[in-house]
Parts: sequence; structure tokens; C-alpha cells
Amino acid sequence: MGKGILTDSTSLRWQSDCQKYTVRLSNACFLKMMEMAQAHAPKEVGTSLIGCYSDDGFEAFVIDLAPLSSDSKGSRISFYRGIAGLREFFIKLRQTFRGKRHYVGEWHSHPDAAPLPSQRDDRQQLAIAKDTNTACPECILIVIGHALSNADEMGVFVYSRKRGRILLAPAHQSESIRNSRTSVQLQN
Repeated sequence: MGKGILTDSTSLRWQSDCQKYTVRLSNACFLKMMEMAQAHAPKEVGTSLIGCYSDDGFEAFVIDLAPLSSDSKGSRISFYRGIAGLREFFIKLRQTFRGKRHYVGEWHSHPDAAPLPSQRDDRQQLAIAKDTNTACPECILIVIGHALSNADEMGVFVYSRKRGRILLAPAHQSESIRNSRTSVQLQN
């Protein structure tokens, strides 16, 4: 379903060590996240992630963000993503895109802190993955940490109904590093 939506030139990519799980984040979505995180710093902020999955369900394409709910609350060390208006937003999204774009997970910021999920984050994401009503058995969590300024400061995780929390590594970096090493070796 998501094939062709995001390419390497229009997205950032993370992959699990086993290479089974892949998350692609559109550059436009990445910029929205950074702008929102910086605008709300030093408080945490976040929203739901909008996207779709590949036919086999192991590659996620994060295309956009849900709006920030008016009842969301952030502090320096915690964030509560509210629900005001989200039901209507997701109904309209489903209708507009005929179910081809939908909820795929959450993101939030950790200003001046590591981009790692808290125990609370883990519990909430696993609860979403295990909830059969959400129809999201493998839910994504993106955490932006430290200075809130680049993709190196992001933690990307998949929460699987069957496998628990899975850390993904930045594949976009390794491709760039591999390409730069190749060009250096060719010049020598």
C-alpha cells in the first residue's frame, strides 16, 4: 500500500537489527516535528503519527502529524497527548483517503534529555499495540531528544503486540556513511 509514497531522497529511514521492521519518515513530517518541538521547548510536546504500512505490514510510512489537541499538556519531564478533536480528525482522514492513511503511532519530545522512552511510554505504547480496537498491532513511537535539532537526536521504536519494544537504527545514516566511504576509497 505504501510503496512509492516515500523514497530515500524524500524520507529518513530506520530499520531493526533483524531488518524485519522499517520506518520511513517524510522530510516534511520531520520538519513539522522539529518546529513543534522547538516552539514548545523546554516543555515536552507531541501528537499522533499519520501514515500507512506496506502490504506485509513490516514497513511503515509516516507521512504527516495529527493536530495538537487543545487538551494536551506538557511539562519539562512529561507529556500527556490529549484527545480533543482527534476522533473527528481521524474519521475525516479515513474518509478523505479511503482508509489508506491512518494512525500509525505517536511522537513526542524530550528536550535536553535522551531520545528514549520512559517506562510510562513503554506501557502506553504496548497498551495501544495490544488493543484490538485500535487495529495497530505494531505501533511506532518516535522520541526527539537533546537539542531538538536533527535526526541524530531521534529514537525510533516499534511496539509489537507479539514481540514487545523493538529499537530501530538510523539506516539513512549508514547509507550516507557507506556512500561517503565508497567515494573516499575511490579517490585514494
